[in-house]
Amino acid sequence: MSILIIVLLIALAALFAQFGSNYYTQVKVMRRFFKNKGSAPEDYLERTSLEKDINYLSVFSHGTLDVYTANDAAAPQPVILWVHGGGYVGGDKSCVKSWAHVIAADLHAAVFSINYCLSPDQHYPAPILQLDEALDFIMTNRERFNLDTDKIFIGGDSAGAQIASQYAALVCNAELQDTMKIKPKISRRNLRGIILCCGFYNSDTVIRSRFPAIKTFMWAYTNEKKLRNYSRKDELSTVKHVTENYCDTYLTCGDADPFIHQAHEMINALNAANVSSEIYLPKVKGKKLGHEYQFLVGTPEADTALKKAVDFIAERI
Repeated sequence: MSILIIVLLIALAALFAQFGSNYYTQVKVMRRFFKNKGSAPEDYLERTSLEKDINYLSVFSHGTLDVYTANDAAAPQPVILWVHGGGYVGGDKSCVKSWAHVIAADLHAAVFSINYCLSPDQHYPAPILQLDEALDFIMTNRERFNLDTDKIFIGGDSAGAQIASQYAALVCNAELQDTMKIKPKISRRNLRGIILCCGFYNSDTVIRSRFPAIKTFMWAYTNEKKLRNYSRKDELSTVKHVTENYCDTYLTCGDADPFIHQAHEMINALNAANVSSEIYLPKVKGKKLGHEYQFLVGTPEADTALKKAVDFIAERI
C-alpha cells in the first residue's frame, strides 16, 4: 500500500506539471486520489459500534464527526480525537477506521474522528478552530457519550498530524495562545497525550521535503503561493512551540516517507524539551515503508504501529 501511495503521488506530480501553476485544477484532480486505507479485523468490527455523521456545531463547513465505542464499555470512556490527513484539501474522517475499531475495543475508549473544512474553500486557521469546536462539543456531551474528559488524547495522520501537533502546542503553550489569540476549550490537565503519524512539523523546511504537490497543499491551506512569505508561517511549526509542558507524544513515520526528516525534527524538539515520547520509525531490510504505511492493518509494521499506539494510550489512562 505504501508503494502504491508513492506511485500515485509521483503520478500526481507528473500530472501537475501539465497544469503549471493552476492550483485550483490541481486540487480538483488531487481529491480523487485520497481513498480510505485498510480495514479493522472482523472480530473488532463485531465488538464495536459506530455512530456516524454527528453534527458538532461548527461555524465552518464539514463539521461532522464519527464515534467508535466498545459494545461492552461500562465506565466513563477515555477520549481519542482523530484528525484525518489529505493535504488539507481532501481526505475524510473514515480514514482512521482500521485503527479506531481496535482502539475502542481494546481500551474501552471512545474514538472521535472529525471532518473539517477543506482548502482552498477555507483556509488556515479554520481546521484548528474546528478541532477546538469538536472538543467543546465532546466536553459538553460527556454524559451523552459516557466519557471521561480528564483523559483526552488527540491524534492525526499526515496533514492531520500537523494540525493535531499544533493544537497540542496551543493547549500546552500560553505564548502560542497569545500569538494565535485562541484560548483552547481543554486544558493541559485534560490532555494526556498525542499520536502523530507521518506528519510534518516545521514549515521552514517542509518544502524541502519534496513531498509531491507540497507547494499546492501549502498554497491551498495558507492562500499564499510562496510559503516563506506567509505572515503566520511560524504558527504552523510545532517544533518551535514544544516546551517542557508539551504533552506525552507517540510518533511514527515510514523510512521511505518524504516526511521522515520532519519526524526527526520533531523528535529532536521533544528530546530537547525532555518531553516523554514513544517513537516508532520502522526500517525493514528489502522493504520500503512510505507515507501512511500505518493504516494497512494486517501488515507487520502497521500492526506494530497500532499496538504501540494502544500501549501508549493504555499507560496513560
